[in-house]
Amino acid sequence: MGILTTLQEELLQVFAETEESNLFYLTGGTALAAHYLKHRYSRDLDLFTKEEEIIGYMGDRIQNSLKAKSIETKTIRKLKSFYEILVIKGGQECPIHLGLDSPFRFEEPEESLWGVRIDALVDIATNKLLTLFGRVEPRDFVDVFFLAKEIFSLNELVEKSKQKDPGLDEYYLAIAFHQAKELPDDISKLPVQMVKPLDVREMKGYFIKQAVSLIDKAKKSSIHYTGFDSSDDKLKKSIRFFRGTKYC
Repeated sequence: MGILTTLQEELLQVFAETEESNLFYLTGGTALAAHYLKHRYSRDLDLFTKEEEIIGYMGDRIQNSLKAKSIETKTIRKLKSFYEILVIKGGQECPIHLGLDSPFRFEEPEESLWGVRIDALVDIATNKLLTLFGRVEPRDFVDVFFLAKEIFSLNELVEKSKQKDPGLDEYYLAIAFHQAKELPDDISKLPVQMVKPLDVREMKGYFIKQAVSLIDKAKKSSIHYTGFDSSDDKLKKSIRFFRGTKYC
């Protein structure tokens, strides 16, 4: 069995046959897993574009094409820059997200076997780290962990992500990393369906150690660090808190 479900493959084929599909590219966790890392399953399809005005048009066209094939669809959200559709067929469900991407790119999307373009690995990777910075979801920890193990050093990923979003703050990234301690040690309780083996305790320890490293870096540069000075209680408490974690 491949990473993609039969429904996902069918939806990509329908999308590829739709006019203007070349203005979009598959990105996010599904693109990362199915095209690059082959590490986990992902059950949605994120198709992004630089052209905001085409999003509503494509969402409507996709729904019309699917309904013509007697495939059920539901509009979940329809905004100018984001269109979410839930597709239901034969007991399977697949959310489709059509969205406006950031204008900053490292590389252009590439072709794929599914007939749709695929976002560049470096752009997916930096977006993943920025996503983890903004929300704390188990699948984002898993994705960044495998990216750091197999493709990029974490330092390289952080530096590239800062180029894409200068607002990436290493102190608060450390806070996000430290939330890995809340993940269950038992992989059967992790809400991520893996393909490759994963030691959850190893992953948790990795992120907590990286959090300590980022906090130490903030401490060393605290005189120049926005919002901190060398006597900042918040920084001191964070260092004590992180170093007290059992995984360190």
